[in-house]
Amino acid sequence: MTMGVFGKLINSKQKGDDTSNEDYIKTVISSSENEPLALSNNSIMYVGYNELGGYYYLQTFIVGRLKVKTKNGATLDIEGNNYNLKLNSDMPELESEPAHPLEGYVTKIDFQIEKNDVEKIKRSNIKTLTLFVKKETHVFLIYKKEE
Repeated sequence: MTMGVFGKLINSKQKGDDTSNEDYIKTVISSSENEPLALSNNSIMYVGYNELGGYYYLQTFIVGRLKVKTKNGATLDIEGNNYNLKLNSDMPELESEPAHPLEGYVTKIDFQIEKNDVEKIKRSNIKTLTLFVKKETHVFLIYKKEE
């Protein structure tokens, strides 16, 4: 992760104390064994895939300051190289759970995805992921590991 990524995140129009959010994100990433896919200004997105009965799901785990409780579901827009995908959550009811000791929340959202779109969603092909939940917009940029 470069300061350029943090700079873009911090200069976004989302609210928050920039320094504490940057420190918070670093703490969450360092406490995880897995590498995140993307970062917003105050949350980290981990992604996996699952297939169940011929249906495919993009599983997201968002760790951070995002706190959601809704019965209207969410959508995830993925802007990639030469493609855009709009995915709908598989369940309308979503609720964040407290994440101790991280002083944040874990929000698990599964999105339905077509089998032929699964291959498109690779770190190298994605530009941004935008989560729409309730009346909020959360932009995630691809995580680049510090070397």
